[in-house]
Amino acid sequence: MLAKLIAATLLLMGFGKACAITLSEAVQKNRQSVIFVKVSKANEITGAVTEQNGTGFILNKEGYAVTAAHVVAGGQGIQVEVRGAVASREAPLESMEVLFESSNFDVALIRFKDSSKLRTPVTLGDPWARKDGDTIYVMGFPGTEEWFHSQGVLSGKGPKGSWNTTAVLNPGMSGGPAFDTDGSVVAMVWGGVATTGVNGINRILPINLLREPLQFAGAVAIATSVATATPVATVPMPPKPDNVEEVQYAFAETQTSLGGLKPATQTYTRTFQAIPGFKITEYKVVTTSANNAAAPKIVLSPDGKKLDVVFALTSGPLYDQWRGWIDAQVQTRQKQD
Repeated sequence: MLAKLIAATLLLMGFGKACAITLSEAVQKNRQSVIFVKVSKANEITGAVTEQNGTGFILNKEGYAVTAAHVVAGGQGIQVEVRGAVASREAPLESMEVLFESSNFDVALIRFKDSSKLRTPVTLGDPWARKDGDTIYVMGFPGTEEWFHSQGVLSGKGPKGSWNTTAVLNPGMSGGPAFDTDGSVVAMVWGGVATTGVNGINRILPINLLREPLQFAGAVAIATSVATATPVATVPMPPKPDNVEEVQYAFAETQTSLGGLKPATQTYTRTFQAIPGFKITEYKVVTTSANNAAAPKIVLSPDGKKLDVVFALTSGPLYDQWRGWIDAQVQTRQKQD
């Protein structure tokens, strides 16, 4: 009876419940699972070598890890060397290899080549249980820092199912982990919002969207929980007359770093011609996917024979090449002359 009374008293006082851990406790629990990713990219023609840094987190004891795809991406004529250091930028760098890249969600699966070492993996949390206002902790290696961590809250949603957060994120933290207050990873650091007049909004990608690399690494339970996106409602055009044709023009563009030390914005124009014997009378832009992209503007020629789509993309600096992209189409109605 006394034991039951003590247990009930402790429960009322808040003991016996799982308590949220602090940021410092989350760091202590997970630092050995966070890796500094150093990438060298050599141009096979010119021999020029550029270096880029990012962050990653270990998924299993065999040394599989996640990072951002733009950190390790190469390209035609580019040789990429990836190395990783556990827990500190100043720790020994070990050779790694890229196993998988997804440009759609900017995620890559990498692995330590030395399979003789047992690694310390993170614990994967439940992103479905997170809601606006929840506290998160992020960790990584921005700039030239030996280590960095910060705390913030979830604050709305961004593109492609990402989450906005008030946590401080800086170049070099791309691909790093975002933890909940249980100390479990619920998201990957994605990037910042590089828009004039907008400050303090950063984005992380919930791990339920990292299906391919997680499945590759054996995290099947999370990998099979793929988010279901809600289609964006669009306003249909009115019924089409007999002398009118409906024509769609697709356009897409991805902008990586322009090579500077600051984020850069570039304007693009796509020109589409009306079909012969017709002129464009109605149009609208439907965006399938976009990141760090200004809303496209349409410029229609006075005779309706030509349509220009003007849009701007912003990408990151040389040392942290987060990307801007857009994938969209212009839906038109064209009337016979």
